Amino acid sequence: MPRFDAGAAWTSAVAIIKANRELLTVIAGLFFLLPQLVIAFLIPEPPAGLEEDAQAEAILAILSSWWPVWLIGLIAIGMGMLAMIVLITGRDRPTVGEALQRGLKALPSLIAAQLVVVAGVGLGMLLIMVPFSLGGQALAGVGLIGALVFAAWIYARTLLIAPVLAGEGLRNPFEAIMKSWQMSRGNAGRLLGFFLLLLLANTVIYLVATSIPAAIAIVLGGQLAGKIVSAVMGSLIAAIFSLISTAVLTAAWAQLKPKG
Repeated sequence: MPRFDAGAAWTSAVAIIKANRELLTVIAGLFFLLPQLVIAFLIPEPPAGLEEDAQAEAILAILSSWWPVWLIGLIAIGMGMLAMIVLITGRDRPTVGEALQRGLKALPSLIAAQLVVVAGVGLGMLLIMVPFSLGGQALAGVGLIGALVFAAWIYARTLLIAPVLAGEGLRNPFEAIMKSWQMSRGNAGRLLGFFLLLLLANTVIYLVATSIPAAIAIVLGGQLAGKIVSAVMGSLIAAIFSLISTAVLTAAWAQLKPKG
């Protein structure tokens, strides 16, 4: 099996973005930035100053009321990701409209595949945690760690589902899962480590890019101005991260797919 090269994947991703920046920017704006902005401005935040239990209840109440908005946002982001992959990998140089059409056709398969993965991960974590929970709090913690490691491993093995569907034109979600599983064999640790580093970098940039401008806006214009600046900057950073991660994911797929 090919060995995943993180450095080569990053170099390839940067080249992909530079070569297609105008078209990718259009898709990122419509399907990454816009949904993030809608979620940021429409969905309320839990009241400040609540204790842990009260805060958890407030978050659950918000999720139960606003879950359709979250769902539509996630679907839009998935659609944008698939369209980007089609645009990047299409040998016939598809237009944005053609990429969106092909991405839309692959979207039901992506949703089905992700639901299968989530269900499998949830069941596996439950089977790991339940026996440990019977042995007391200390063993329950061990079980939780084991369950999280299991979930991370499954995530790494199924990372390539989207490029398999969009780049290879597959429509069977189970076939896409198995193809990703085969391609990531022997590379799960490297894939997971690289994307965790990417996520960590994004988190640091997100915190800096939202907290500092928001603090300045609060001083100049008050709390409302701070919230607006934080929401806009946060949505922009999230959209850029989605663009970069999609390009990197496509580059990883190109590395690991069978040649010939």
